[in-house]
Amino acid sequence: MNINKRILSTKKLSTSQSELLLSTGLSIVSYDVLKILKVNYDLPGLDYEHVIITSSNAIDAVVTIRDTVKGLFVVGEKTASYLKNKGFVIVEQADNAAQLAQVIIDNYQHLKFAYFCGVHRRDELPQALLSTQISFIEVKVYDSVAVEKSFDCIFDAIMFFSPRGVHAFAKANPKNIHLAVCIGETTAAVARIYTQNVKVAHKTTVENTIVTAVKALQND
Repeated sequence: MNINKRILSTKKLSTSQSELLLSTGLSIVSYDVLKILKVNYDLPGLDYEHVIITSSNAIDAVVTIRDTVKGLFVVGEKTASYLKNKGFVIVEQADNAAQLAQVIIDNYQHLKFAYFCGVHRRDELPQALLSTQISFIEVKVYDSVAVEKSFDCIFDAIMFFSPRGVHAFAKANPKNIHLAVCIGETTAAVARIYTQNVKVAHKTTVENTIVTAVKALQND
């Protein structure tokens, strides 16, 4: 392993996550390319028995209505696992919003949903549901602000965890994406706008994204 190889994570890593990289001889720099902000939101007197969340940033808002939720429809293995451990019933879990929307359309058109999302949420899920007779409302429970930080050095691989994160990094570092390692296909689709050298994690977790980056550099 070439110890001079460097990875940038566009999400701050935990100590254990950083150690996964450092144990391989790679150097790591991490920062949050998106700053998550709480927003004020209203919960109208509607049915919140079935809630959709496509980002872990909506977890806190879901926890506040724990007593009214009968089932959750969730994107992300770790988010689903965390909420299950909190006592929630996970009805469906998918790797991305488009996949989750299709599962809902195929099997749950008789239900009413509340979609807890961010101010800058992507269109795939709501557009898919709007094309059917499924009843749902959106509750925007957080915002995210892009941190356009530029770097002087060139990284051997950059780990991306959201489409907006890719755009934010690329805007500040237009020539600094040698290899993009992405948490999922939705993020990878945006990364391919800036580079064709893209690897996608097999599972939508930070840990699997790290493993994918390490393997890519070991085989480089």
